[in-house]
Amino acid sequence: MIPENCTFCGLCCTLTVRLSDKDIKRIEKTGRKRNEFVVADSDGKPLLKREKGWCTFFKREGRIGICTIYNNRPDSCRDFPGKRLCDLAENPIYKYMNKSDEENKRILELRRNAPTSETPTEKIESAQENAKKVLNPS
Repeated sequence: MIPENCTFCGLCCTLTVRLSDKDIKRIEKTGRKRNEFVVADSDGKPLLKREKGWCTFFKREGRIGICTIYNNRPDSCRDFPGKRLCDLAENPIYKYMNKSDEENKRILELRRNAPTSETPTEKIESAQENAKKVLNPS
């Protein structure tokens, strides 16, 4: 589900994603090998690999964040955020990030561009139009 105020900033692609066996099989159907995209958490449970703070399948095109396996993404990504509007930029998990860490600097930059409940409609619509051009080039 894409929230109505999604600006394709990519901030959601910085979150930790648990993988089910079904998710892993779905992604493997794209030709990728498990060891390319799965890492284990401290309990040995599978997580989606992150590189430099972002999901391994996250790709940036200008200011637009793209999932390179969108049609085969994990169920938790399909269900995120599970509501009409995205408010991830307002989430306190980002409030106390160490700004001196290079990975966190990039994530905080995404946060600055992410939609909030205060984001003007014009800015959201403009970002969505730009995303359509990137996602559906003519």
